[in-house]
Amino acid sequence: MAGGGFGKMVLPFVFPLVLFFAVMLALGSVVAGLIGGIIAAVVGTGALVAVLYMKYSRMQDGTVVRFSEFGVELSDAMGFQIRLNWPDVTRVGEVASQMANPASLGAEGGVRVGVGAMRTQGIIGWGYRVVPPSAPAWMHQHLAMQPVNPHDGRPEVAIPLSGIDPNWMHGAMGQWVRMYRPDLLGGGPRYGYPPR
Repeated sequence: MAGGGFGKMVLPFVFPLVLFFAVMLALGSVVAGLIGGIIAAVVGTGALVAVLYMKYSRMQDGTVVRFSEFGVELSDAMGFQIRLNWPDVTRVGEVASQMANPASLGAEGGVRVGVGAMRTQGIIGWGYRVVPPSAPAWMHQHLAMQPVNPHDGRPEVAIPLSGIDPNWMHGAMGQWVRMYRPDLLGGGPRYGYPPR
């Protein structure tokens, strides 16, 4: 996931991190005074941010997108695979990648915290998806609720191209899309093969 940006990945986690900081500050202050509370909040929140950064780095290093005359394929270090053939791409649009369990946590009637999806731009259509058996149950449930093609049952899949390269429309990936599906970007066909 080269160039997607750690900030974009961590954005859905900002509210839970702020709430965690406040809780650690309060608990630490009760146990060790105000200075102890500040230290506990900074160290605890910093540790969570470090964990998120390690996950981001693993995704960045392990995510591969391949373009060919047949379509686009994505695979990552976790074992997810998505294949989308050019004729089956329906649009370029917003891709919501759920990085953590979207269910909100908290007391009944009190503050509830949930983690939103990372929102990027990419290609969407009817394709093929492999989900690793090690994926959490909430992810299997989330993916099972996605739309399916009424004619053949293929799931709607999305490849988050701006998560790979924020400037994808003006680079080699955009050139591939313009060559095989110029209608998706509102332009005419371009000739010549993109660099490999």
